[in-house]
Amino acid sequence: MALELVAGPLMGAVFNVLLDRIASHEVVNFFKKQKIEKLLKRLKIILFSIHAVLNDAEEKQLKNEAVKEWLEELKDVAFDADDLLDEIFTSEKTKAKEVNTFNSLSTNFYDKELEQKIEDVYERLEFVIKLKEVLDLKVGKEVKVTHKTPTSSLVEACDVYGRDNDKNIIVELLLSQDSDDEQLGVIPIVGMGGIGKTTLAQLVYNDHRIQKEFDLKAWIYVSEEFDICKITKNLLEVVTLCSCDVEDLNSLQRNLKMCIQKKKFLFVLDDVWDENYENWDRFRSPFKYAGANGSKIIVTTRSGKVASIMQTFPPYNISELSIEDCWELFSNHAFVYGHRDSNGLQSVEKVGREIVKKCKGLPLAVKTLAGLLRSKSDTQEWHKVLNSEIWDLQDHESNIIPALRLSYHYLPSHLKRCFAYCAIFPKDYEFEKEKLILFWMAEGLLHQSKRHKRIEEVGNEYFYELVSRSFFYQPRSGKSCFLMHHLINDLAQFVSGTFSVRIEDNSDEVVQRTHYLSHIISHYSSYVNLKDVSKANRLRTFMQIRTIGTSIDLFNIMPIDLFANLRYLRVLTLIGAYFYGLPDSIGKLKHLRYLEVSDTEITRLPESICSLYNLQTLKLVGCYNLIELPKDLHKLVNLRCMDIRGSCLKWMPLQISELKNLQKLSDFFVGEDHGSSISELGDLCDLHGSLFIHDIKHVVNYKDSENATLKEKHGLEKLSLDWGGSGDTDNSQHEKTILCSLQPHANLKELDIYDYPGTEFPNWLSDYSFCNMMSLKLKGCKYCYKLPPLGQLPMLKELQIIKFEGLMSVGSEFYGNRTCISTNSFPALEILRIESMSALEKWCSDAHNVGHKAFGHLREFYIESCPKLMGNLPSSLPSLTLLVIRDCKRLLCPLPKAPALRVLNIQNCQKLEFPVHAPLCHQSLTSLYLIDSCDSLMLLPLDLFPNLKSLDIWGCKNLEALTVSAPDATPNFKSLYSLCIRHCQNFTSFPKGEFAAPKLTLLTINYCQKLNSLPKKMQELMPSLKELQLRGCPQIESSTTRPLRIRICNKLMEGKQNHSDPLFARLEGLSLASVDSPSSS
Repeated sequence: MALELVAGPLMGAVFNVLLDRIASHEVVNFFKKQKIEKLLKRLKIILFSIHAVLNDAEEKQLKNEAVKEWLEELKDVAFDADDLLDEIFTSEKTKAKEVNTFNSLSTNFYDKELEQKIEDVYERLEFVIKLKEVLDLKVGKEVKVTHKTPTSSLVEACDVYGRDNDKNIIVELLLSQDSDDEQLGVIPIVGMGGIGKTTLAQLVYNDHRIQKEFDLKAWIYVSEEFDICKITKNLLEVVTLCSCDVEDLNSLQRNLKMCIQKKKFLFVLDDVWDENYENWDRFRSPFKYAGANGSKIIVTTRSGKVASIMQTFPPYNISELSIEDCWELFSNHAFVYGHRDSNGLQSVEKVGREIVKKCKGLPLAVKTLAGLLRSKSDTQEWHKVLNSEIWDLQDHESNIIPALRLSYHYLPSHLKRCFAYCAIFPKDYEFEKEKLILFWMAEGLLHQSKRHKRIEEVGNEYFYELVSRSFFYQPRSGKSCFLMHHLINDLAQFVSGTFSVRIEDNSDEVVQRTHYLSHIISHYSSYVNLKDVSKANRLRTFMQIRTIGTSIDLFNIMPIDLFANLRYLRVLTLIGAYFYGLPDSIGKLKHLRYLEVSDTEITRLPESICSLYNLQTLKLVGCYNLIELPKDLHKLVNLRCMDIRGSCLKWMPLQISELKNLQKLSDFFVGEDHGSSISELGDLCDLHGSLFIHDIKHVVNYKDSENATLKEKHGLEKLSLDWGGSGDTDNSQHEKTILCSLQPHANLKELDIYDYPGTEFPNWLSDYSFCNMMSLKLKGCKYCYKLPPLGQLPMLKELQIIKFEGLMSVGSEFYGNRTCISTNSFPALEILRIESMSALEKWCSDAHNVGHKAFGHLREFYIESCPKLMGNLPSSLPSLTLLVIRDCKRLLCPLPKAPALRVLNIQNCQKLEFPVHAPLCHQSLTSLYLIDSCDSLMLLPLDLFPNLKSLDIWGCKNLEALTVSAPDATPNFKSLYSLCIRHCQNFTSFPKGEFAAPKLTLLTINYCQKLNSLPKKMQELMPSLKELQLRGCPQIESSTTRPLRIRICNKLMEGKQNHSDPLFARLEGLSLASVDSPSSS
């Protein structure tokens, strides 16, 4: 297979790790103690000898099956060597911690066993190295990469599909005028190999608008080597249309600068790889101030880092083609002249469309497979391509394989293994960044630099480097997870070879060489055959990946000997399986670094888990039956992450402060009379991410909470403080003292406080120094009688205040103590939620002082369940787009002035007055919901809402009619697509005259007893109407059995209605097809 040559660089990374590990203090100390230093020296020499020929082996394995097998055997031995060195390292570390040495006899026996294993590994390595002579592997040979065919600016526009919008966006950027300080604009086009970056640049380059705009144009193919002299020389030759013999960079750049002086130019640098800023800065020096204003450079690259170095415009990330565009492209290349009319070709179209789907929007892959099938009408040939992998093709049959292989080749060696590990993920699996970094850490794939970065930070850099190079991407759904394109996933699989296996659909693919195994739970009958798993007795990762939302019966019962043959595991995840405990044998997995049993029925962990010296990550998320943690948990001194969200713990084990390497602790439970004190958090100095402290009501002495030293934990980004229980107290001042002592570091971004029983908050909560605070939630503080001055938090974007039963008013203090009249309150707030305030009666906006300067950026405002609130709401909210007011029965005040408002939802606010006399206040409104509200509303002029798309009115008991402001006008409600009026007992009519709603698709009228007619000329004025629902409207002239749901343009005909009825006369022309009873009101 063409792709198999990439395994060599992966081996280089493996051997780098081995050489580092063998030089560690613990391993060297073991060899000295055993008096086998000569063996250590021989081992080092043989590792260096093998490392020296890896590049040559990489190149030769493509055409030499024996070399390929040699590399596979070498990798197998290397993994065994790594296991052995890790075992020695762990043994030395644990022995150093043991005080009691009465077991010295068994220890010496164990050390002799290790010594024999070292001899065995050495012999295997020696056998492998001897074969290098037979295979004629050379030392120090550089890897040769087959260079791609250079590109040019020529393109057949008729052969390109789905890129018109992309082209227009880039063209608009090219035609835009730059600011005075940026005379040269650089636009990067970024995307994975084969996605069409060059094609898009060609389309733009040849666009007729671009031809007129620029004095000079040049297309330069750069590729892997960024040779400044060569690129500058090529550019000069294109601009002058003359060959150039000059080789001196200074002369080349001076000549080029003269040629482009005062001229507006467009240069395309295609396929740039170099990530050295200094090279780019030296190259662009002739362009900085020579060309005319508006000159541009387009750069195409796979690397986000290249884009960030060169850009003056934000990078344009090109996306995959749609299925239909891919099909058009496929047809154009698979069928002669694009014709598919003959019966033979029509018979393969269905198969062709399935082939297109597997390309996942990658145009180069589409063209590759289409070219293979060009003019072939044999259905078997098409099925063969459908059921094979693109990676089965040879290089001369495909451009996509070299394109993606090149991306892998240019990965730094430390990223190659990280990427190859991802072969364990199934296609379309959305993985979490943090979790993948923890997997890499457990497998020893992350290497800390001398700059003393946290290993998690190193993993973060690795991850975003792969994102930058288009190996991972984030779906546009807004989720925080990441994906791999199908072909990138295939690349990871082929890089890993037989060492990584995914069990899907109960398939049996596990072999002895398998080191990474994932079980994909895609249906309820998924199970694991333990006999198959036991074949891989050197397994390092066993990962259960759930793609369905429910638990499965993975093992029926957890086998006691499950881990007997899996003692080299580094990563073990058993997610969503029905089992209630782990066997004690898990304590024998001395290499284990990552353990996850989330979403299981587990109630306790065995005490043997505390002997897992190397354990770094323990995840128990969603284990609702978990009631306690092992008492010796403090022995897991290398633990860095403990995630126990969703558990039912009541206390933490004693001496939790011994876990000094802990970087992430999701939850801490303060016990009532036993377990770790909250003060033990004080020794956990390196906590990062989120921390939720439960049951603070059990803190008796404020010194304990003070000793938690939250103020010193600069790595925490989110803190949740929960007093627990009913929120009652006998001493509110004591509770305030406790909260005061729990002041976090000013780096905090999110803070939640639940059931705080104090009457007021400490000053730190609203201190200006919390300049990073973006989200604040205060809930269940039932005795709090005033709000803190939160308006002075400069970066607060989201604020939720819920269930303050003692709060009677929102006063001016809420806005903050502003010393400068020009400083706004809540300057960054975007979302405000006030909810369940049973005693709240008034909101004092203090308009003469600061109220009119508050909430300038507020986008969403929710005020709910405030039954006593009468007013006043903030008077002006210039940025508001969503306003929701629910269950505020006494609210009388006017609605805020909100010219940008798009959605207004008012429910159960009978006394609220709807502003029908403010015609300029509703210009942006697109959705209006009035539910059991606005009793004073009798007439609703629809022309107040020119952009309204959806109107839903329910239970407005005095509403009589929908009207228009100008009686003689014939308004056109051009945006309206849904109109629902329900349970309005006095509603009698629609606007008089013609009611034009060309986009209306749904009209619902239910229980409007006084309505006597439908709008006129519905067939002409409502041409898009798809459904009309009528129920409980007895005054509408009709002898038809009611209720009715009339579906329009439906081919089926149901019901026994009389089509001569006057109601149907009114609907004449609407292509009525079926009439049936509705199932809901």
